[in-house]
Amino acid sequence: MSLSSKRKIKDIKCLSESYNIEYEEENSNVLYVNLEGPNCSPWKGGKWKIRIELPEQYPYKSPSVGFITKIWHPNVCYNSGTICLNVLNQSWTPIYTASHIIDTFLPQLLTYPNPEDPLNQEAAKMLIDSSDNYSRYVKSTIFKENN
Repeated sequence: MSLSSKRKIKDIKCLSESYNIEYEEENSNVLYVNLEGPNCSPWKGGKWKIRIELPEQYPYKSPSVGFITKIWHPNVCYNSGTICLNVLNQSWTPIYTASHIIDTFLPQLLTYPNPEDPLNQEAAKMLIDSSDNYSRYVKSTIFKENN
């Protein structure tokens, strides 16, 4: 078994100690985890299904991560769930684990959206124009998207 495979197994085991993981039937490198909205954010009380695909070269190559559940966020494409986050795209290093994604990176993305680097132009404009209106809108979508 390669070092990459051992690391992948270890990271998935560690993630499964804190989260209920579902696997894609035809591809065991694809897993799904439910992410809860951070307490100090407009997303508090919401849950989103996250898809994580661990490439063969993991952890040396970053996983592909996206939202399955729709989310209104400047750095997430509303239709595809694609995430614009440097640590997943350019800054990934093998020191990071799958748990970092769910425990740290995505909660930080939700808590500190970056409207200057948007995938969702409308959400970014709304946040820039009025953070209060943006927060109200986000809170109104949580119930709709999570039911």
